[in-house]
Amino acid sequence: MIDLKAWMCHAAPCVRMAMLTACVLMCLGLLGRVAEGNERQAGTTATAEPNASAQTNTAVATVPEPNAAARSALMETVAPAAASEITVEILQTRKRQAVGSPDLSDEVKAKLAEVYDKAIAQLQFAGDLKAKRKQYSDTVKNAPEKLKSVRDTLDQIPADPSVQAPADLTLAQAEQSLAQATVALDEAKRTADNLEAEPKRRAERRTKIPEETNAARQRLDEIKSLLTGDAATGTSAMSQANQTLLQLEQNVLQARLDANTDEILSYDATSDLLAAQRDLAARQLAAAQKRVEFWQQKVSGLRQRAAEDAQAKAIQATQQTQFSHPVIQAATEYNAALAKEQAEVTANIDDRAQYAARINDQLAALQKDFKETQQQVERAGGVTDVMGVRLLAKRSKLPSIAESRKRIRNRATKTNDAQVKWIEYDNAWSDLAHIEQQADLLLDGVKPPVGEEQRPILRNDLVEILQARRKTLKALSDLYLDYSTRLAALDTQEREFVRLVGEYGKFIDANILWVKSRNTFHKSDIAEVVNAARWLVSPSNWVHTISTMGQDLQQRPLPYLLALVLAIGARVFHSNIHRRIDTISEQMRQVRTDSFILTLRVLMLTILLAATWPAVVLLISWLLSSAAPDDEFAQAVRSGLFKLAYVMVALDFVIHLLMPHGLAEAHFRIRREPLAFLRRHLRWLFLAAMPMVFVLEVMRAQQISQAWYTTAGRVVFIAADLGLAVFLFIVLRPTSPLLDGYLRQRRDGWVDRLRYIWFPLAFLSPMGLAAVAASGYFYGARYLGDRLLDTVLVVVILLLVRAMFVRWLGIAQRKLALLERQKRQEATLEQTLQDAAGRQSETAETKAQTEATISQISQQTRQLIDAVAAVLLLIAVWYVWDNVLPALAMVGRHPLWTLNDQEQITLGALATALLALILTVIVARNVPGLLEIVILRRLPIDRGVRFAIITVCRYVLAIIGMVIAFSEVGLGWSKIQWLIAAMTVGLGFGLQEIFANFISGLIILFEQPIRVDDVVTVAEVTGKVTKIRIRATTIRMWDERELIMPNKEFITGTLINWTLSDTVMRRDFAVGIAYGSDIRKAERLLYEVAAANPLVLKDPPPVVIFKSFGASSLDFELRVFLSGMENNVPVWH
Repeated sequence: MIDLKAWMCHAAPCVRMAMLTACVLMCLGLLGRVAEGNERQAGTTATAEPNASAQTNTAVATVPEPNAAARSALMETVAPAAASEITVEILQTRKRQAVGSPDLSDEVKAKLAEVYDKAIAQLQFAGDLKAKRKQYSDTVKNAPEKLKSVRDTLDQIPADPSVQAPADLTLAQAEQSLAQATVALDEAKRTADNLEAEPKRRAERRTKIPEETNAARQRLDEIKSLLTGDAATGTSAMSQANQTLLQLEQNVLQARLDANTDEILSYDATSDLLAAQRDLAARQLAAAQKRVEFWQQKVSGLRQRAAEDAQAKAIQATQQTQFSHPVIQAATEYNAALAKEQAEVTANIDDRAQYAARINDQLAALQKDFKETQQQVERAGGVTDVMGVRLLAKRSKLPSIAESRKRIRNRATKTNDAQVKWIEYDNAWSDLAHIEQQADLLLDGVKPPVGEEQRPILRNDLVEILQARRKTLKALSDLYLDYSTRLAALDTQEREFVRLVGEYGKFIDANILWVKSRNTFHKSDIAEVVNAARWLVSPSNWVHTISTMGQDLQQRPLPYLLALVLAIGARVFHSNIHRRIDTISEQMRQVRTDSFILTLRVLMLTILLAATWPAVVLLISWLLSSAAPDDEFAQAVRSGLFKLAYVMVALDFVIHLLMPHGLAEAHFRIRREPLAFLRRHLRWLFLAAMPMVFVLEVMRAQQISQAWYTTAGRVVFIAADLGLAVFLFIVLRPTSPLLDGYLRQRRDGWVDRLRYIWFPLAFLSPMGLAAVAASGYFYGARYLGDRLLDTVLVVVILLLVRAMFVRWLGIAQRKLALLERQKRQEATLEQTLQDAAGRQSETAETKAQTEATISQISQQTRQLIDAVAAVLLLIAVWYVWDNVLPALAMVGRHPLWTLNDQEQITLGALATALLALILTVIVARNVPGLLEIVILRRLPIDRGVRFAIITVCRYVLAIIGMVIAFSEVGLGWSKIQWLIAAMTVGLGFGLQEIFANFISGLIILFEQPIRVDDVVTVAEVTGKVTKIRIRATTIRMWDERELIMPNKEFITGTLINWTLSDTVMRRDFAVGIAYGSDIRKAERLLYEVAAANPLVLKDPPPVVIFKSFGASSLDFELRVFLSGMENNVPVWH
């Protein structure tokens, strides 16, 4: 081996001489080129960055300079120097000179500044690498000495260190020692974690160092070629700067190669040292943990002792003062209550500390196990069959998080209560700062007043009591502060525990779904099935379980009595509930007695019918869990009963949903024949499925033999799937009573056309799961089966909710029709003086319009309900299957484009945005019907105001939906506001008329100069307003033609609204009589004509006036008042 250090020492003088000679030659060559006046203009820009791998490329760019004089002047000030002689100060000076040169263009200055900044960074990085090399060298040099020191320290630390506490230890001293021990424990954990991670880091570095070395050597070759090319021969300022940068980068790369070599040598030299340090850290961590446990016990013991002492003293004081003055008795009793509370809080703190320690241990173990499992799967490149079995076992042993979630929900209230108590007792402690004054206040409030002779004695007693109280209040305040802090920390720990359990479960589910849990059936499996069956039906197991429950019955009979009452009630009350449902069905036949409340009552009664027997089963399951918590058979049966109750309540609810006069028949208006057919087959499915569900869950829950679950459980699972396939084949046949009528009514529809796809898919899906389970993928088949059942459950729930909304809509539609008919009758009574034919025609027209409006409202609301149900179904199905098919999650996280370095737009975000836009369109189009039925029809507002409200709500919903959609794809308001402003200005000029109509439409909606059903005259056109849109308004003229009038005309033009504030209008008729005629008689005849017409109003009365002297007649005018514009033509006729 060659001693590199010695060789460098001997070769240093030669190297320095060679470098000096090279510098002299470079200077002579430079002066020669300047003297010859070479006008070459070339420059290269290096783009190397000082990163860890030095993997950069240099690009050459040519930048023109103003003239040769400026270039020569600059070159005189920035003459190149050897890379080893360049310092940061030299580079900064060159940068200032280049930037401040008046003869260089701004482009050249910017390029030079950039090159010098990179050169400074390269120089600094070279210094960092030099420091690293020294660190590696010192590590290698000091490794033997450190190893000896670590081993000596390790020998000095006992394997089981003991902790001593002084005999006169106080609570404050113990708490201080505990705080110090906790800090030391945290530091020991950090040290141990860092040392445990160091081998992995070194292994990764050993893998990356060869890659960095190869990349650095390639880059060195590139730099050498650049230095021998234009970069080395150029005479411009840019060329010289690039040459300096390349030389510095060359030094950095060489330093990187040397540092990598030294790094490997340091790893080899310190392998034993690292192992010793890990041993030392582990022992120090164990010692620190023991010290913390010791001081925790001490603090807990001292707190309990202090609480017990305080409580004993308070009780003693209460007993001593039981015959004292009432004020003394009350004070001592309150002190006793505080002391009791102090003992309770101390016990609660101890309980939470113990539980937090258990959660912390479980969390640490779970984190370690999860990390190791991930590494094993990563190293294996996937999950093998053997590893899949192990993961399945880990999945079954994952802790249940249901109780943890319940504790998390309840802990928030406890934390708030503890904080309130802490503030309360801290304020009470502060109020007792002047005890004598408090004693006087208490004595002053005594009724009757205390005598002067007795007052000093009572005052002294109260001072002693209040002093003890203040001490207890301080202890309580500190305890509640500690309690709330512990609760908050425990909440964080348990939330992390719940999150990690869920993440671990998802990881296992995603990796073992298609891993064989057992091979296909073999002869040996028969023995396992027989053993499992014997164990399940063993009389000894059942006798022992029943006897255990009998013993538990003697200790606590109340829960068993409740189970008995539920069982009897399930039998007795079922008939009463059925009679009640029949009574409600009779009430629904009358339109005026029918209401949605009746449907809600039947729904509650149906749930009660379906939940009674499952509640009994669930109660027995709970009794088993508490009566025999350690019995393997009892706990497996408990789990089976719990699963059985879950399936029972679902199937039983559907069966009762289909019963005669039930929800489906009486409320949802479904024919009785298909309901009876489905109910009949659901009953045999219910009877066949219940024992299978129970046995399958018992096999899964038992811990005696995992093979029983994969053999006997698999047999039961296959049988259940085959039974379900038979049920689906019978029920979903296109010719079955359930679907025959439906398909006949919708012949050639999508459901009918696709019946050869959905029907085989429906009944072959359970058979496919059975085949998958039989081939060995039992876990995957069971998991997919559960997801399919969850999907069916979601569909049933959504169908039920949709049917409830449709039922509510039907009732609201009928009530709305009745209300409109009542309004029409009232309007008819008010117009008794109208013409009979005209009145009938108008009533028929109004009735037709009303029925069309109600039908449109109902259709819009139904479409909105269907759209919301479809979206909810899509979200629910995605949620159910997201964990099963990782591809869904991967597709959702696939990036499409990047807005900035941190924010990426994924395919899931784009899908969410599209879904938001679709839902916005659906809601904006159909929300008028919902608003009409729910709100607007109940308010005393006319049709025009309702239309304005609906239109504004539609615009608001559209804007909100667009904002949400654009936000999902990263186009928030802050990013598009300037674009919108620019587009608004541009469109404002290009589409002036459209924007004018848009703004005019908004003005019409808010100011309401016209409303729907108003009679208006605009642009010499008279008619009734039928529609008001954002751009134009539709007017129906008297000849039934429709005129589309731009909204701008209503705002900027002349508008006559005949019905704006009052529908009453005046009609003038000119009448001329010959000169010499009887004027009085003519006037009387005109009044009689007006009075004889039933369409002319009596109030205001008709008026006849003399208008003028005509050329051949005396001109009179008859002025009559009509109730509306619709009477204008009949009166004129």
